Amino acid sequence: MDKPFQRLYQLLSELESNSNLRENARHAAVVAIIIKTNNEPSKLVLIKRNEYDGHHSGQMAFPGGKKDQSDLSLKHTALRELEEEIGIQLNESQLIELKPHWVHVSNYWIQPYYVVLNKNLDYHINKREINRIFEIPVAFFKKKESLDYHELEFMKEKIVAPRYYYESEEIWGATAVMLYQLINLID
Repeated sequence: MDKPFQRLYQLLSELESNSNLRENARHAAVVAIIIKTNNEPSKLVLIKRNEYDGHHSGQMAFPGGKKDQSDLSLKHTALRELEEEIGIQLNESQLIELKPHWVHVSNYWIQPYYVVLNKNLDYHINKREINRIFEIPVAFFKKKESLDYHELEFMKEKIVAPRYYYESEEIWGATAVMLYQLINLID
């Protein structure tokens, strides 16, 4: 883990064990899709959300969303949202869990998952929710110069967090933190 992000990950680890926070937060799940080409991770799928009145309007993100009462688990939430937003069907056994993340501005407890697929995908975009789908080369995120450092306030403390810019789109916040975790995992 990069030294500048140590405090961020320390805070996230402390929050992970805070059962009161977890119980009082809204729950959501997202899926990072890694597409392999020639047996190597080659592309990572991100979406750009439509503009709306809310905290995550117009943001770059992983496909996913909030847990519905009818969802049996957060894995079920992830699979349902993935199909609703971009038309991709997977099964629970394909999802690999990453460390959860709490988004303080919207009070969401997010459970991220990732999946590695050996095929190109045929998307069916939900235009009501999604503006665009990006297949970003994994190599882009592995380049040192692609990683940007920015300061934000988290838990009433100023901390340094990862950020990326791709095709003039800013990837920041929870998405950048989970993305950074994922890239270091597949490295």
